[in-house]
Amino acid sequence: MFKIYSKGCEYALRALTQIPPELYDQNFLAKDLCKKAKVPEASTRKIFQSLVKSGVLSAVPGPGGGYVLTRSPAKISLLTIIKSVDGEDAFEKCIMGLPDCGQCNPCPVHNTWKKVKESIIKEMEVKSLAQLMGSVKKSKKSKS
Repeated sequence: MFKIYSKGCEYALRALTQIPPELYDQNFLAKDLCKKAKVPEASTRKIFQSLVKSGVLSAVPGPGGGYVLTRSPAKISLLTIIKSVDGEDAFEKCIMGLPDCGQCNPCPVHNTWKKVKESIIKEMEVKSLAQLMGSVKKSKKSKS
């Protein structure tokens, strides 16, 4: 099994999908999102710091603090979140985890992964956080 992004990125995406629409432009607490998303709060708070550093979130200090999205979820691509958490080279690593894999020394799936990866990156670039939030909400409704 392979993963396109890290566990930390998964936590960030799961937590961010829990922001209620009425809080898209207001403060929200990481602990509330983590509880709803069933992700570890301590890890997710560290990950949120990466999102603050990259400009996806702003940290709001003080007793009523927390975090706030810096722009509408419709204007935040999933690729932006992935690269904020996993780094700009998130998709440059070998899919098999081989350290020497590259154009000069390709692993058995290098060329196949290269084609698939380009397609995934394009999709993640156009898919917004708002779209992900909408699909999570629809999924929850269909299960109830």
